[in-house]
Amino acid sequence: MSYFGKLWAMIRGFFIRAGDDVVSSSPQAIQATYASAIDDAKRRYKDMEKAVAMLVSQREKTEMNLTDLDREDADLQKRLEGALVSAEAEPNNEVHREAGARYLTRIKEIGEAQARLTHELEAQGKRVEEYKTKLRSFTEEIQRLKKEQGEMIAEFISTQQVLALEDRLRGLGETAVDESIVAIREKVANMRAQMKIAAEMRGATTQGHDETYERIGAEKEAKARFDQLLETRAASKAVTDKERDLG
Repeated sequence: MSYFGKLWAMIRGFFIRAGDDVVSSSPQAIQATYASAIDDAKRRYKDMEKAVAMLVSQREKTEMNLTDLDREDADLQKRLEGALVSAEAEPNNEVHREAGARYLTRIKEIGEAQARLTHELEAQGKRVEEYKTKLRSFTEEIQRLKKEQGEMIAEFISTQQVLALEDRLRGLGETAVDESIVAIREKVANMRAQMKIAAEMRGATTQGHDETYERIGAEKEAKARFDQLLETRAASKAVTDKERDLG
């Protein structure tokens, strides 16, 4: 995890661990928490700035060493050329040969040192640029924390005010109706229900009488119809018997 990720986790962890001691205490507590985080970021920025300065100083020393080696190498090349010319003129003089061998040995050492320092210089340059980028990120993070500090305080105050208003409205809503009014409403509702039940019972009794009367009337009508059928059959039978006797 990057430093900024750890920093944000630290802030969140602080709020979570502190609980009501911080979150519900006051805007000043939130401001103090962010101020502490911002101060910590500034301190780390200064420490990294010093470290980057040291890297730059080391890179400059490496560049100076390379410059010195380049200069020495150029001088040795000239001396080697002089030794060669002298050895050609005085082939039996070992001094020229010894000097030339010494120059070649040193030139080889310089070449190896130049290769090593060149590699170091490239690595140092990359580290310097990398930490410069981190320094810029530190600056952006500090500005973001400052901005977020104001936003969080404003949101805290706004939320606090809304919650207080909701509590007030909730309290007004709960105490707006007197308990005696509620009792009257319940009493009237019960009486209304009793009236409804009584009316239903009266309706049920009347309906029962109607059904009884209807049943009796239907039975009487059926009996009269049955008697009429009997009379019709009897009359029909008498006519048939008379016709048979005349025949």
